[in-house]
Amino acid sequence: MRKKEAKLLSIALCMSVLAMTGCSQSDKKDSTEETTKKVAQNKNTDKTEQETETKAQVYGTAGELTSYDTEKSNYTLNIDPSIKVHDISELLYGIFIEDINFAADGGLYAELVQNRSFEFTNLASDNEKHAWSDVGTVTNTVIKDDTAGCLNENNPNYLVMENASSEAAGIANSGWLDGMAVTQGENYKFSIYAKGMDGYTGSLQVAITNGTETLAEGSIPAITADWKKYELTLTPSATADKNVKLQVTMGTGKAAIDMVSLFPENTYKSRENGLRKDLAEKLEALEPSFLRFPGGCVIEGVSLDKSYNWKHSIGVGSDGEPLFFHNTYGDVAARKQDQNIWTDERATNDKYPSFMSYGLGFYEYFQLAEDIGAIGVPVINCGLACMGQSNGAGPDVGTAEFQQYIQDALDLVEFCRGDASTKWGAVRVAMGHEAPFELKYIGIGNEQWGDNFFKHYEAFVDAFDAAKSSNPELYGDIELMFSAGVDDGDSGADYMYAYDEASDWLKAHPDKTINDFAGAIDHHYYNDPSWFLDHADYYDEKNYSRDTASMTTTKFGGGINVFLGEYAARSNTLKAALSEAAYMTGLERNGDIVKMAAYAPLFGNLTATHWAPDLIWFNNHTSTNSVNYYVQQIFSKNAGTSLLSSELNGAEIEQTPFSGKVGVGTWNTSATFENVKVTDNDSDKVLAEDDFSDSDSFKNNWQKVSDGNWSIKDGKLVQANASTNTSSYETTGTAAYFGDTSWTNYTYTVEATKTGGEEGFLIPISVKNAKNNYFWNIGGWGNTLSCLQQVADGGKSGQLSGTIKDCNIKTNTTYKLKVVVTDTNIKCYIDDELYVDYDLPETATAESYQVVSTDDTGDIIIKMVNVTGYEKTFAIDIKGASSLGDTAARDVVAGTSPDNDNILGQTEVVTLVSDELSGITNQFNYTVPKYSVTVLRIKTK
Repeated sequence: MRKKEAKLLSIALCMSVLAMTGCSQSDKKDSTEETTKKVAQNKNTDKTEQETETKAQVYGTAGELTSYDTEKSNYTLNIDPSIKVHDISELLYGIFIEDINFAADGGLYAELVQNRSFEFTNLASDNEKHAWSDVGTVTNTVIKDDTAGCLNENNPNYLVMENASSEAAGIANSGWLDGMAVTQGENYKFSIYAKGMDGYTGSLQVAITNGTETLAEGSIPAITADWKKYELTLTPSATADKNVKLQVTMGTGKAAIDMVSLFPENTYKSRENGLRKDLAEKLEALEPSFLRFPGGCVIEGVSLDKSYNWKHSIGVGSDGEPLFFHNTYGDVAARKQDQNIWTDERATNDKYPSFMSYGLGFYEYFQLAEDIGAIGVPVINCGLACMGQSNGAGPDVGTAEFQQYIQDALDLVEFCRGDASTKWGAVRVAMGHEAPFELKYIGIGNEQWGDNFFKHYEAFVDAFDAAKSSNPELYGDIELMFSAGVDDGDSGADYMYAYDEASDWLKAHPDKTINDFAGAIDHHYYNDPSWFLDHADYYDEKNYSRDTASMTTTKFGGGINVFLGEYAARSNTLKAALSEAAYMTGLERNGDIVKMAAYAPLFGNLTATHWAPDLIWFNNHTSTNSVNYYVQQIFSKNAGTSLLSSELNGAEIEQTPFSGKVGVGTWNTSATFENVKVTDNDSDKVLAEDDFSDSDSFKNNWQKVSDGNWSIKDGKLVQANASTNTSSYETTGTAAYFGDTSWTNYTYTVEATKTGGEEGFLIPISVKNAKNNYFWNIGGWGNTLSCLQQVADGGKSGQLSGTIKDCNIKTNTTYKLKVVVTDTNIKCYIDDELYVDYDLPETATAESYQVVSTDDTGDIIIKMVNVTGYEKTFAIDIKGASSLGDTAARDVVAGTSPDNDNILGQTEVVTLVSDELSGITNQFNYTVPKYSVTVLRIKTK
């Protein structure tokens, strides 16, 4: 059964992220390995600051091609293009759009008017009039839930303007976040639904202003007593991105308005209800093979009534039937607004609330996918709300309420694939797309887990199995994907549980294959850069089994195709981007089992940020590609379809044994510590000890590395602060270090007593400094478990694989803690009971990474990633390649510092640079720049 306690991490993460606003941007031998080896390797050495003199040797100038000479190279790279190891998924590199950080409304969706239909709630400042302000002497009143007088049942609110003065008066909209932005000479399409009240048949005046002058204006000569849509084209006389507002005013009288809209005419592909051109073009330039949408957490909702509903995104009535409005289906005015999960429900009068207008809905997402040359990969609700915020509340399998979620999934296939003779196919055709949308995969749920989720998921599997039998033409090749839960990618707890469920299903259905259960399992993880360097072999067969017949699992699972739906290295610096590049060589090398992968999130807005880092940063008038963007682009642009045999030698770094100081610490807990002793394992010699009999011993012998109220009392070291400044000391907790960084092969003992607070103890081990160490987390995650964690280069890992054990620390109980450290192992005991037995992983990092592939052009595509601060020369030997061309297309992403970061509003310091390299033969030396990704695409004759 599932251990509920292990989920507290994800709950805390979900809740903490919701509260974030205004964030800073900078914040095994297998068939594959026999022929494609990534020689690499150390987990603990700093890749850029602690290189040895040998590894720092520079043999050439960056970008230089010279004669083949292994004596004048850092590495040898041997390639055999005659050996195609296996096919690589043609869908490997794609993108993921979620309406987080105002990525949709206020971002990609080009609508300039915020809260255009007056449907915001009291979570927003000014409630239903959020983003609106009075113009002149006027009474503006939002009429709510007027089922008789509203536009339609999905748009129940509207605004009544009443002007009792003789001067024009009305209302103005300030737009999203940092406001509207308009460009001189560009056309903007204004539309509004309006009706006169109490006999008013006068005009409406429309203007774009910037606070000091009118930039554009127009007039609707007369309005009628019934709702009618009116349209104008406005052309600003000047460019402005500050204090811009859209004004609608009237003369003396009373009128109702709704669905007030202002769109740039110059949208992406010039589509009506379209997308912001600069942002959409950045997506197209990534050359993605797929587009995952719309989430992510938004499809879960804080409760099911607030989850993303694909039918709401095209407009359905309360009876679930398509809503016919304005002589069509799918009109944006007929789409029911929902609350976005990224709105903090604990807040009221939120200056930057998140709602979903559904202007960018499933139809628009599929159209975008088609426009950028990708296939759409939708994710839908599985009948459960967010696990973190609602504990996965939802209807039981077998109920009519749950059955509707299955029917929605089946109807989605009909919407995409059905012709005009089908109900939902007819809706798509009416919306303007007669041809089917391409659809192959559907994600069922986002980050769900546990028995109840799999009961829900298996009901979807059964329903689609029946649909495939009854209508194979429509449903026959649709593949479902299920969630692996939330995991740091290393502990394996969620993933292995998911694999066990899949394996149990396979055993219960001996006539089926695992592909009948799922086309892929959906992995999500966000980790520090060192994790990605450490785990470039994550999906190698030694770690991830290919045994689809019996679902044999290895370290990280196996037997099921992988959809890496979300991943990122927690930073927008070059260092993080290069770690992602190193990891992507592993994704491509394992492209037989990894079918799709997408960085996340895609968009970030500096004014109101729910999550960072992000791939593209934008404000109201401009946007910037992150360094990570260019790494994604260089891989996607040069995606291979077949893996070629390759072997890199010389990039390895020797393993560094566990060594360093020890310490004590807490997390939101007060505690005492006594009888600290460190002894040598071989000689039993006491290396150091502290019985705290000296009142100055803490000051003289200990290094305080974070906050805390430390003192010595009655022979004990007291830490009296039960609250940790987690924003400042997220990686260390409340901690102090003791001893020598040269210590190796030792046993550390300490007696610890919790005196108050929420959790237990943090015991630092193998401490180099505050940014590089291990620590034993005792009573973490709400005082539910024990595990080992690592801090590397200032980033903290999750629960290290194989170290997790249930644990609850009682207040006022003294625990005898013992840690035994050898060169390659750490064992941790509580009262002589073993809690941790951790070996230094064989998985390790390298100075450089590579993968070689080909595609239908026949090109040999060599990808090389150099994560060091030195130029590195590869002696490249392409065996048996007599038919090579003498030139190569070259793409490079490189910088001068691991801290390089592309900042919105500034010139990008790292980009993708393309040119041609001449002098190619079957053997040559090539020097890659420091901190770089290089792709050589060599032609074959």
